Amino acid sequence: MDFTELKIARGSGNFHVNQFRIHFSVPGLQGDPQKQLPVLVAEFTKDFPKFFNGLGKNMQENQASVAWSTRQFEQTRTLRFLLDVKLAALGINLPDFHSDWVHVLWQDPNKGFAAQTLKRNFSEGLEKPLSILPLSALSVLIQYNAYHFLAGRRSWVFGLLQPGMPGWNAGSLQVGKVESGKFTPYSGGPTPVFYLESSAVERSSLLLFKLMEVDPGIFVDIRETIISLWSNLLANYVHAKGFRLNVGHPKTYGTDDGASLWSTQPEWRGVYRRKAEFETPRELNAKKWVQYLLDLHPALKSQPLTETAFKGMGGRSGGGGASGEW
Repeated sequence: MDFTELKIARGSGNFHVNQFRIHFSVPGLQGDPQKQLPVLVAEFTKDFPKFFNGLGKNMQENQASVAWSTRQFEQTRTLRFLLDVKLAALGINLPDFHSDWVHVLWQDPNKGFAAQTLKRNFSEGLEKPLSILPLSALSVLIQYNAYHFLAGRRSWVFGLLQPGMPGWNAGSLQVGKVESGKFTPYSGGPTPVFYLESSAVERSSLLLFKLMEVDPGIFVDIRETIISLWSNLLANYVHAKGFRLNVGHPKTYGTDDGASLWSTQPEWRGVYRRKAEFETPRELNAKKWVQYLLDLHPALKSQPLTETAFKGMGGRSGGGGASGEW
């Protein structure tokens, strides 16, 4: 088999939860906005590499690249993320040396899709000629290089800001924009506001990668890279589509015990994010904001966090009862 799933239950270190969200409206939208969701989901999924890579008009180039692959895992599609490995301490740069693979394990045409991290069981790129050299340290590096940095799942979902969302606490949501510190509501009737969110529940796949978080100068700062990659993706999508960015803060329509964790940066205007790490699944599940996040992402909610839970699931993995087939 080309791949092996990297279950979060068999990963290393603390559990990480991160959530990225952007709000937007579609100019000229007529009729029921719910009917627009399948259109948004289909195009985002099809052109996911374009929005992630950020090489087109009105987009920012990302630190990594991705492409849909012809390889499959248990009849599901895979994505190949390509990273540069930089050994700063040794002054070595190995371009295109490390790839991270995931497979689509859940999708909903009205909501989005989710992916599970993988270890590849085949050689690629520079590994093939290097693998014949009699260097034990190099062979170990090649072995580790086959692993995705993370064990776990990431999910991308669309939705409408409206009552019924997990954590909703807004009697009426005023929709508008902020320019020079001043809020201006949009004219006319209520403007439907959509959100695109990328969230993950994961941990390091190996002890080596966990140690890299302690000293990120060895290869790459994984946690900072995560912020950059997914903030860029969300911003690129809204800008490339020509949608109207809405900078309303999530705290204006939702309250929970993680409201103070939301943050944003000027270079990714309108992208809000929050993250936390937990030593145990019990601590993770005790947070109301994490429960709200899981309610939005079926594939994350169904992910077993311990070996005991994993053994009790039975059958193939999947989110919210989905088959994972594309």
